[in-house]
Amino acid sequence: MQYLDLKTYLVGDINTKVDRASMAHALEVREPLMDHPLVEWLASLPPRLKVRGPEGKWLLKKAMEPHLPHEIMYRPKMGFAVPLARWFRGPLRERVREAVLGATLAQTGYFNAGALQRMLRDHESGLRDYSSPLWTVLMFDAFLRNAQRGVPASEPASKRGRVAERVAV
Repeated sequence: MQYLDLKTYLVGDINTKVDRASMAHALEVREPLMDHPLVEWLASLPPRLKVRGPEGKWLLKKAMEPHLPHEIMYRPKMGFAVPLARWFRGPLRERVREAVLGATLAQTGYFNAGALQRMLRDHESGLRDYSSPLWTVLMFDAFLRNAQRGVPASEPASKRGRVAERVAV
């Protein structure tokens, strides 16, 4: 599981978010716990030093107890999620509506238009949070629009232009 996390979740999600957030504010960020000799050593430790019952990062927490308050060390996880639900009900509402209800997806024949309409209606009203499937539909719509324009997927993003500029057309 650690290997899978290192190769997928950290690289494609957490580290990417930290990198983008820091660059947006002209900050240089170093992740000291990602130092490869340290990561290799930690990966070699037995599981009992990493997890005790429901408590993860056991060794790290024990090492830091003298330096950090208990309420900080053992508070519940807070996450680092993008507020898609709020964005899809607010500033990106029209873009999501255009993608979900538009002709590009309808022409594929892959989607049940009534189901998409209900999903969008329930999300916009706050009845349900459909931000994850709406994100998937939005990205598929963007892919289709790029494919229709003949934009190769292998072309660097810097040459293709910004996604929002291309998709909004």
